[in-house]
Amino acid sequence: MTLISLLLVLFVERVTTKSRYWQADFYSAKYLAGWQRRDGLAGETSVLLLLLIIALPAITVFCILTFAVGQIIAFILSTGILMVCVGCPNVRATYKCYLQAANRGDIEACSLYEDQICENQNIPATFGQNLVWQNYRHYAAVILFFVIFGAAGAVFYVLARAVQSQIGNENQHANQIIHVLDWLPVRITSLGFLLVGHFSRALPIWLGHFFAVNLSAKKLLVDVTQAAEEIEPDERDYTEEPCTLVKLAKRNILFLMAVISGLTLGGWLS
Repeated sequence: MTLISLLLVLFVERVTTKSRYWQADFYSAKYLAGWQRRDGLAGETSVLLLLLIIALPAITVFCILTFAVGQIIAFILSTGILMVCVGCPNVRATYKCYLQAANRGDIEACSLYEDQICENQNIPATFGQNLVWQNYRHYAAVILFFVIFGAAGAVFYVLARAVQSQIGNENQHANQIIHVLDWLPVRITSLGFLLVGHFSRALPIWLGHFFAVNLSAKKLLVDVTQAAEEIEPDERDYTEEPCTLVKLAKRNILFLMAVISGLTLGGWLS
């Protein structure tokens, strides 16, 4: 069932443009706004309250899917929830606009589009590397949480990501929560990059970062990506680097799906 849900969602997400009602940001923004009105979500919010805010919807989803509905309805609901959680139409639109600007030689517009998806200015990253990071946050990590913990796990990660994006600059607890959640998924994802990219060059980087507990997920992913896909700099072509890294990210998603398929056929996943 897990594999079928993933295949359906990735296919539909690929060939259609989702309305705002099928985007996680639409629901997470409304949910977190409710907590903000009650002063429950701010810079001084404790880690326990943050965990409660994040966990409540996930626990509700788990209880409904486990105790309130049958298997067929649970499968349909899980697939629908995954459809909402996976993907980021805004980033896809920004990427397309960047390519259009680059093709017409509008360098200033390219720079503006780069700024739109750069979440952490403290970690140097190119436009393509930022796209890889967004791919991890909105595809790979959500897929891994869904595979391991079901729809409730996907909801939990998406909400933790939304909380960190909203108050991460003023509340370190939000950053700590997402850092813990990203620790294993980003290492699994980056392992895929070195397997579908330049293995011998990326492996030492991956091994060197594996036990670095305090290393940020984005820094690890950027470093492994840089080693896994060598790109010759071309000052005249602003599309080569992002296009090459997007292809690498897509190959990695296909690799993850192949592994999940193998585990399903082997009876390790249901």
